[in-house]
Order: sequence, then structure tokens, then C-alpha cells
Amino acid sequence: MHAHAHLARPDFAAQAPGKAAAGLLDGFTLRDVPKGYLLSTPDSPHNQVLMVQSGRLRVYLAGDNRELNLSFLEAGDIYTTHTPTYVEAVVPTSIWLIDTPTFTRKLATDPSVTPIMMRVMGRLLSNAVGLIEDLAFREVPARLARFLCQLAERRGLRQEHGWLVPLDFSMQDIASLLGTTRQSISSLINQWEREGVLLRQSRRSLLVPSLDALKARCSPLP
Repeated sequence: MHAHAHLARPDFAAQAPGKAAAGLLDGFTLRDVPKGYLLSTPDSPHNQVLMVQSGRLRVYLAGDNRELNLSFLEAGDIYTTHTPTYVEAVVPTSIWLIDTPTFTRKLATDPSVTPIMMRVMGRLLSNAVGLIEDLAFREVPARLARFLCQLAERRGLRQEHGWLVPLDFSMQDIASLLGTTRQSISSLINQWEREGVLLRQSRRSLLVPSLDALKARCSPLP
């Protein structure tokens, strides 16, 4: 996760054949930032497009006494800072950067890049809609169940006794992403462990014996 392979292409580039893959990152600059580095704020004067090479970024809103995580960006994700959000590196991260006007010209002169960007942006839009749906129509247990199901399907490893799910988010990160408190998330995970829905393998992983049983807890409010 912390690799700095400056010649490697992120996952989205691998989706494109030929010329599109070769030219996708033309004009971008690769930058390494440390954990805790704030890449963008709502008041930032410069608008940029960023693509994550490795590591993880947190996109969030902040008020006087509260933060709300909107998304975590990982290798292969793209984001634009032309939004009223904060973008922070939560681990050492390598990112490709380009200013927005240059990127706009790039899209205009190389249409082969557009389908790739549409796929990636479509996935992020789907994630945003899912977050709104969760906050509006699901109670906290259903939000957590849905989050863990998605994590299992995206990054889990199928094993003899279930799905091994890496949990490299802090309880506070999960709570903020789901619009609740760290105590609520910890209590739910402990409760589901007692009920056999989850089995803690380590501080950084959970075993889900039955993904169907977990999915049954994802239902929205009637």
C-alpha cells in the first residue's frame, strides 16, 4: 500500500487499451504525501484532478464540532478538488496531479480517455448515492452490515469457513463514514461477534461466516 513505484500505472489505466492507456497520465505529476497531509480544503484556490497511485485519501465535510466522511479513495480512484470538501491522506500516499483546465483540454483533444473517466466517476457517483440512501433510509445496524458486505465483496478472501475481510479502517473512520459514533460501531461489532455473525481474527480483520446472514441485516427501513 505504501509503494512508490513511480513508473507504474494505477488500475484505471489498465482498463484502457493501446493509445488511451499510454496517454492517460500524460501531463500528470506524481507526488508523494505523508499521512495527515491536507491536499485540499473548501477554500483552496487551485482546482486539480487527482488520481491515486497507492495509499488512501479521506474525503470529508467538516463543521465546527463534527466531521462526516464522504469517501475513502484508494489506488485507481479519481477525484477533483473543485468541491466544498477536505481531502486528507490517511496513510502515506502517492497521487497523480493535474490542474483542472489542463485536464479539460486533455479530454477535449483525446476523446479515448473519456470512457475510462466515465466509468471511474460513475462508480464514485454510485458510492455517493449509496451514502445518501444509507443516511436517509437505513438505521445504523443496516448501514454497518451494508458497509461490511461491500468490503467483503470488494476485498474479502473466500475461505473454508467464510469470508476474511480486511478491516484497515479505524472505528472512528467507519463511524464517520456511516454517520454515527465510534461507540455505536464498536458495540454493534461486539454484539455480532457474540451472535456469531462476525468472528474477529485480528485487530485488522474479521471473518464473516455467512455473507447471506450479514446481507439480511442490510434492509432499509420499511
